[in-house]
Amino acid sequence: MIKRLAFLSLLALLTFSCEEDISITFEGSIISPKTTADIDILYPKAKENHTVAKQINNKIEHYIAQQINFKDTSNTLSIKEVISKFDNELKQFKADFPETPQEWEVNIEGEVLLQTPEIICIGMSSYMYTGGAHGNDRIDFLNFDTETGKLMAIADLITNIDGFSKLVETHLKKEIETNKNDTIENYFFGQGFTLPESFGFNDIGVIILYNQYEIASYAQGITEFVIPYNEAEPFLKIMPL
Repeated sequence: MIKRLAFLSLLALLTFSCEEDISITFEGSIISPKTTADIDILYPKAKENHTVAKQINNKIEHYIAQQINFKDTSNTLSIKEVISKFDNELKQFKADFPETPQEWEVNIEGEVLLQTPEIICIGMSSYMYTGGAHGNDRIDFLNFDTETGKLMAIADLITNIDGFSKLVETHLKKEIETNKNDTIENYFFGQGFTLPESFGFNDIGVIILYNQYEIASYAQGITEFVIPYNEAEPFLKIMPL
């Protein structure tokens, strides 16, 4: 559904007023530096200068920096700094192996999937290739509290984890058995069901998405489906719509 996310229009602004004095207006921000590595980044950035907007922008930019600089656990570098570090690593690699045709690539895209009085859900898709059989491709959801700009944890979104887990497991079984002719046991390697690392929201329901390697083999790809709000509502602390 949102794999390889794309802004349909960079000129279109998504605006929402949380309170009379707090509004969040997103516009597309593009980073496409002239580097040896092929780097393209496109993400929603809040235009306002108040604390909530700054908090949201900082979290999105921190996420982007982490995806590029996944080897560094300090989590203190900016997007500009990690791009420079990534590109310098490629330059050094090419200097060490001048005959290599190897090219490195980073592609990150973000999209506002839902914006309501209580929550802003942003989907982030990232792809990185630094050699090997295939690149590293993943999707994450960033769910923001509109009053504070802070990222919301699962405890902020779900009232009954056990009940919600059972609901997700039921839908996952249907998804696997219907579309992939497999069993849920194979997907979790006999370790038992677990919720995905992150989930999001759109105007239909709760987006459940398991990235490659999170469950099943790489060849199975991303597993994704939506649970309608009328089914998920009993387990949600907030009702997005």
